[in-house]
Amino acid sequence: MNKKFLTLTTAVVLSLSLLSGCGKKEEEVTTEAKDYTVNLSDNSMIEDTSDILMSKDGKVLSDLNGEWVDPEIAKQRYVAVMINNIIDAMPQSGVEQADVIYEMLEEGGITRLMAIFQADYTGISKIGPIRSARHYYDRKALEYDAIFGHWGQSIYAGHEFEVLKDLDQLDFNGKDGAYGFRASDRVAPHNAYSSGENIMKAIEADGFDKEKDPSYKKMFNFNIEPKELENGSAANKITTAYNEGRKPWFEFDSESGLYKRFQYGEPQIDAETGNQLAFENVIVQFAPHKPITNDQVGCIDIEYVGKGEGYYATGGKIIPIKWEKKASKKHVDFSITDGLLDNGAKKGKCSDYGVTQFYTEDGEPLKLNPGKTWVTVFPDDNKEGIIIE
Repeated sequence: MNKKFLTLTTAVVLSLSLLSGCGKKEEEVTTEAKDYTVNLSDNSMIEDTSDILMSKDGKVLSDLNGEWVDPEIAKQRYVAVMINNIIDAMPQSGVEQADVIYEMLEEGGITRLMAIFQADYTGISKIGPIRSARHYYDRKALEYDAIFGHWGQSIYAGHEFEVLKDLDQLDFNGKDGAYGFRASDRVAPHNAYSSGENIMKAIEADGFDKEKDPSYKKMFNFNIEPKELENGSAANKITTAYNEGRKPWFEFDSESGLYKRFQYGEPQIDAETGNQLAFENVIVQFAPHKPITNDQVGCIDIEYVGKGEGYYATGGKIIPIKWEKKASKKHVDFSITDGLLDNGAKKGKCSDYGVTQFYTEDGEPLKLNPGKTWVTVFPDDNKEGIIIE
């Protein structure tokens, strides 16, 4: 696609005359410069940022964290790693350096995390404890075109790995066992780890593409600079009470301007740094959770395709939001098939299975503030479990 390069220089106000299409009148847009470069597709309107690339001092805006990164880093695929999240696995390692973390339910009412890392993760010496995959995590990783790391898997995730040909996955308890290790200070299964360097070696050994697929579509939009939520309600504490035994929460720290994470009655910290996990953005996504028919251990399915509601919090304020995911290709509905009835290979671009998009209540694309993001995927029939104080 041909791009138009528009450079905005500090303290200069530039009037742009953009043709909105054949037969339509010119629209004049005045934009105050912010010292970055805007690359517009031939038919883009300045108000539509979905096809705008921005650069500053030779760097471009990351679509994972909204920060300025080297262009070569921006091209690289992300890595998503399953993280053990029960009390026996605390404290975890390497999670502070993740740019996005997902929390979702598993069987038994516990939760597991998926940490997503920008491509400069190779310096992380210890990541984990790594735990087994569930199919709704690998589907979320596919939305990011991320390489998906795990230590074993459920039968449904295993079936997904066999038929979903465009999902690249690393199994540190199987084919990629040479790149995982067990720590001596914990008992199995809470002592399984890898490192950024080992993950890169595993990717190279498996021959996975390191750059994003040409069909890659970003999930998040970011403000260039932090902005306060308009019409937001106060949210100094956000509790995500999945059930009686699982009630993690976030507290807004006005000094840092971040939401700090707590669980099991204490701060959630990174064992390697000793720092408490903290996030610029907290998203709650309500989604249907369904039991898998005839499953003997209580495995569940989470439906991502469709529409739903949620919350977005930043800067001590919160607003209701909406989400939508459209897909041209369908995954197996494990809730009714047990994942064992469809053995045909599923081929398609990563984006064919859909990418979640977030919106404000009035239908405008949601813009996050630059920084780290926590996403809680929460049962849509338990909305009262989200407690905002």
